[in-house]
Amino acid sequence: MWLELNIARRLSSRKGGARVGVMERVAVVATAVSLAVIIITLSVVVGFKRDLGHLLSGAVADVVITSPHSRGTLSSEGLERSEALEALFADERIESYAVYTAKEGVLKSADNIVGVILKGVERGYDLKLYADHIVAGELPRIGEEPRTRDILLSEVVAGKMDVQVGDRIEMVFIDGGGQMIRDRYSLVGIYRTGVEMIDNSFAITDIGNVERLYNDFEGLVTGYELKLKEGVDNQLVADDLNERLIELYYAEDIDGEAFTLGDIFPTVYFWLATHDLNALIVIVIMIVVALLNMTTALLIIVLERQRMIGELRALGMSGWRVVRLFLFRALFIVGRGVVWGTIVGIALCAIQHHFAVVPLPAEGYLLSAVPAAMCWGWWALAVVGSIAVATVVMLLPAAYASRISPSETMRYE
Repeated sequence: MWLELNIARRLSSRKGGARVGVMERVAVVATAVSLAVIIITLSVVVGFKRDLGHLLSGAVADVVITSPHSRGTLSSEGLERSEALEALFADERIESYAVYTAKEGVLKSADNIVGVILKGVERGYDLKLYADHIVAGELPRIGEEPRTRDILLSEVVAGKMDVQVGDRIEMVFIDGGGQMIRDRYSLVGIYRTGVEMIDNSFAITDIGNVERLYNDFEGLVTGYELKLKEGVDNQLVADDLNERLIELYYAEDIDGEAFTLGDIFPTVYFWLATHDLNALIVIVIMIVVALLNMTTALLIIVLERQRMIGELRALGMSGWRVVRLFLFRALFIVGRGVVWGTIVGIALCAIQHHFAVVPLPAEGYLLSAVPAAMCWGWWALAVVGSIAVATVVMLLPAAYASRISPSETMRYE
């Protein structure tokens, strides 16, 4: 084996001013470009899932329990707040829970109107998502006595209403009896997440400001939001909770249902699923292109080295050793392509990850910039998989080399 490895290394050596053959360059470039595209594709697909999942769970939570008619958002039917219900959350998979009360309303000024969901939260509610994306002002004061009228709006909504931090804004609501309710709030902060469905929808305030908008909502909340521990399967937790909620309904007449982010935003998760298919198609195409170029290049290299192969066979080298020689030769070529492809792919992903130089129209892609996750595990799998697949495919031209006989090569000399 060492003899074949040494011969392959000398054939790949650039010492003495030897120039790289055209087909070898083609094989290296094809491998590098294909692997770089695969790395970038994996980074973008994983980035979309992570960024959207993080933002949606930060705005809505991993699992939401509401009235069955609400399907995790809001409706005119509230959910009874009770110790029996909250006892269900004593689960090691659940990190924390919080209640919220929400109501649809319209922001109104002399010139503009914008519909939003006014979401009221209690002291201790996890507002980290909004804190991380504040662009002006501060978070609203929650749970203080006397109750404040602070409100947090998105930059999109504030721009449509032409308001700034410190301005007083009016909202109009319709109560259960069809009567109009007017209320005023003080804009204390503006946020921007870059996700259209969040920025166009949610305004945050103290839960007491929303409770007073319901005539017959005493003792009820819109729902519970559950934050799960890292790595926990949302759907499995929701299914387990729904089984226990059915038992609670018959025992306590509390009618609730658990919904995952996939239930609340089905179109988003269907859209992400289509990205998985697109990514798979791109990866398969890149692998096929790289393998075709590698196979063609190595086959031409074998044909160029027929005399050398004949001489080695004449000196007693077996066909299997010739196969190993050209497998090592192929691995040197693949190795250079993999190194360059990995460096270029990861470098481009790192630049996008840290500086977001490639923007996206948020109205079409939900995020304001192309996401690039630093998914080292997936990248390692792509590199190892590319080398393994290339090695297997390279057996074909290498096997052809083993069939070349000394008599055939010497006949044409």
